[in-house]
Amino acid sequence: MSDIDLRRIVEKSVAGGQTLMTTLEDIRKRIVLKRYSITKIQQAPVSSDEALQRLNDWIEAATAGSAVENLAARFTAPGYRQPASSVPLEIIAAAIFGPLRDLIGGAISESYSSAKGISTADRARELEKAERELLELECAEEAIIRHAEQCGIDVLRRIDADPRAVLSSGEFLK
Repeated sequence: MSDIDLRRIVEKSVAGGQTLMTTLEDIRKRIVLKRYSITKIQQAPVSSDEALQRLNDWIEAATAGSAVENLAARFTAPGYRQPASSVPLEIIAAAIFGPLRDLIGGAISESYSSAKGISTADRARELEKAERELLELECAEEAIIRHAEQCGIDVLRRIDADPRAVLSSGEFLK
């Protein structure tokens, strides 16, 4: 081989290594973005309807009567027990459940003026999809790292790399 042939081989090798590293960097950026999107999905508020339903469920449970009946029993029992100095929230909720529902419901509705809520079912579906895509990216990253290692290029794995990808068989990564 002449010096020119060797130089071309080296240039191709360097170009291949740069492409490999560029691809690896691109996948790692996509992993970071996918993790961010998963965090956003996890932190997104529930839908407005679901939040209002939670409020209604709480008020119904609070005004169900047992707390009110238990407090009333203190006054009718032969052995009088004075109520605690702080009135339970359930009693307050029972006494003013209509205005309380309107007050908290209005605050809930206002909080959704700029934010979009997500239903529990949609959240689960979106999280499952995003986590599957993240695992695919992690496996692609691991495949590139293993290929680089086979070519004699040392590549450090991320400390937070998914163990499922790092420990998967080579056949799975293909």
